[in-house]
Amino acid sequence: MSAERLSSKLNAYARYWSTAPLPAGVRHGTTEAQQGGVPIWERRYIRFPRLLFVLTGTGDTGFFNRVDQLQHHARDRHVAKMLRTVPAGVARLEDLENNSYEGEVWWPLSDPDANAMPWWNLSGTKPDRR
Repeated sequence: MSAERLSSKLNAYARYWSTAPLPAGVRHGTTEAQQGGVPIWERRYIRFPRLLFVLTGTGDTGFFNRVDQLQHHARDRHVAKMLRTVPAGVARLEDLENNSYEGEVWWPLSDPDANAMPWWNLSGTKPDRR
């Protein structure tokens, strides 16, 4: 998938995250409308799911170029607002196969200075191991 297509997916997730239609009977421009409606995604999820991109067939240079491009696009105002609350990362399929999904293979989109980390560090919460 090209970098442009990956960026458009990131934009689509940001639009889905922020879309909150007004309740029936509330007119645009009123005080009630300024408070906004409930986001559409809350009809399906308790919290917005993590965004985990898995890339393959790019080689080292291609992979890190895509990571850089996604991290650059993550600084876009609309996407950055979503990424304050939604953990997002990118990993290489080959790394997942060799180190498992729990390894330090996930590159965070919101922090270009960070190194690879386990997926639960993308959100700051460790999975429950019952």
